[in-house]
Amino acid sequence: MTDEPKSPPGPPDIAAQPAVPPQEAEPPPPLPRPGQEQRKGLRGPRPELVEAREPVYREAGGYRLRLDTADLARLRELPGSKGKTDSELGEQFFDGQAARLVAGLQGDVPSPAEVRVVVDPYSRQAFLAVGRTIRGIVSF
Repeated sequence: MTDEPKSPPGPPDIAAQPAVPPQEAEPPPPLPRPGQEQRKGLRGPRPELVEAREPVYREAGGYRLRLDTADLARLRELPGSKGKTDSELGEQFFDGQAARLVAGLQGDVPSPAEVRVVVDPYSRQAFLAVGRTIRGIVSF
């Protein structure tokens, strides 16, 4: 027996392998151009996850009463506000208090005027401001 060193196998013989026909691959999708959305048209408009906050207005007795968004948020502290939107709370507040608010302004503020209603839910008072001046206070 001869001890001949075994040489590592060489590269496979390419001619000995069967020929495999190339598969037709689908061409890759075109790359988007800069500034072009990749999935344009696949999605609808972006959903509004946060309620759009706008002031609520009410015309009463020649005055334009306004509840700003901060005051609408304060209405959430009042009983019965659960499950209602800010605009629903503002409309409900004006439904119940508009006549009293106007009565607190008559004789002191000439109409027409825009009046901001500042709500304090803890003292249950509404401050009636014209410009930067408080012109009346109404308890509710």
